[in-house]
Amino acid sequence: MKPIRKDILWKAIIEDFFSDFLTFFYPEALDIFDFSKNFEFLDKELEQIILPSSSKNRIADKLVKVYTKEGKEQWILVHIEVQGYEDDEFAERMFTYFYRIYDKYKKDISALAIFTDDNPKFHPKSFQKTFIRTGVVYNYETFKLSDYKPKDFQGSNNPFAIVMETALYGLKKNKLKDEKLFAVKLDLARRLNEKGFPKETFGKLCSFIKTYVSFENSELLPKLDTEIDTINKIVRPMGIIEAIQEERIRMATEEVTEKVTEEVTEKVTQKVQKDNIQRLHKRGFEIEAISEMLGVPLEFAKDAVK
Repeated sequence: MKPIRKDILWKAIIEDFFSDFLTFFYPEALDIFDFSKNFEFLDKELEQIILPSSSKNRIADKLVKVYTKEGKEQWILVHIEVQGYEDDEFAERMFTYFYRIYDKYKKDISALAIFTDDNPKFHPKSFQKTFIRTGVVYNYETFKLSDYKPKDFQGSNNPFAIVMETALYGLKKNKLKDEKLFAVKLDLARRLNEKGFPKETFGKLCSFIKTYVSFENSELLPKLDTEIDTINKIVRPMGIIEAIQEERIRMATEEVTEKVTEEVTEKVTQKVQKDNIQRLHKRGFEIEAISEMLGVPLEFAKDAVK
């Protein structure tokens, strides 16, 4: 089975966990950004800005409108690059994005490049261009995944730490055999469950864990699904919020079940009554008499024999 493209996985996981993404890469995020306002992903706008490329290896570009905590409504653009291959023109491309975005929006820009390749020598952090006492220097934030080890992510309660640890196992130098990879994915899921995240969060992160690094033997994936389903069903201590939510779900389910049962019972009763009306009518009984005998409305009895 062909693996899912990594650019799709990155774009999806960034959108699903953008708040966590911000607090993971920007420790000061809670003091700067207004998380009560929605983030806006400017995919169409980025398509108009993005540079054409002959390479098929680019991982992901995201452009996001983010509001700050200043007195009036203001926002900045966070430009994200997830780069999984070596590119001598990368820094220049980042600079080009910067001035094109600024020219279009005239807003502050924070740019972050996440390098997911395994070449320690490839880590462009700035673009410089000078000519006869004229020049420009453009610096941007970077995160080199290969500089880290799994333990660097394991102490964090931020869901995006699990994403980065999973991506770390995707580096070529860290490539694992199927048996070891299966154990690693299962361990990630177990630790994720122990952190007590909501089931929706658990499910989305597990989807990333399962698909980001592929097995050579695709038959292991259903087995992993079964194991993770088992982990997800482990009962954790229930707090007051969970107890209230569960009770509300139970009550709503019970109400729907009662309503459906009543509707089904009514339909079955009407079907039986119509059958009896038709049978008596075939035996020669008048509709008025049948209505009186069975205790049903006259109009109902007439409709039954039409």
